[in-house]
Amino acid sequence: MTKEMLRALVFEAVSLDRKIAAEAEVLKQMKKRLIAEAQSRPEELIRIADGGKSLAFESHDGCVARVTFPKPTLKANIDGEGLLIEKLRTLACPHFAALFSQAPSYVPTPGFRESAEKMLGKEDAAALIKLCTSKSTPRVSFETKPAEDLKQ
Repeated sequence: MTKEMLRALVFEAVSLDRKIAAEAEVLKQMKKRLIAEAQSRPEELIRIADGGKSLAFESHDGCVARVTFPKPTLKANIDGEGLLIEKLRTLACPHFAALFSQAPSYVPTPGFRESAEKMLGKEDAAALIKLCTSKSTPRVSFETKPAEDLKQ
């Protein structure tokens, strides 16, 4: 490759990178609008298998934008000292050791939500689970038809 060909390639690559960045920002804003629209339609949200909610919007050509609101995720770890751990110990009472393992911080055990509900009852389990979760970020995914289907 000559020096001039290399310069042209770099120029073209940088130009494309800038276009992609600009378009990615446009897409990001569109996704925000789709999320806001889904949030404005709480009665249309459908519960999904993981306990979150989802809503699909269809375009005029049959493609779909699905907005998913996952249920809050359990915290990866919980500090072994402080107000939070004290609240957890109080809510879980005698079931604390069965619901949490220490490694070196406390980690919810597999099947934590279901076990907490069985051991503590729905109301106390909900309070315990809420203390152990972090907010999940809504996601948008697209289901596109093959390009040849769109031409028809």
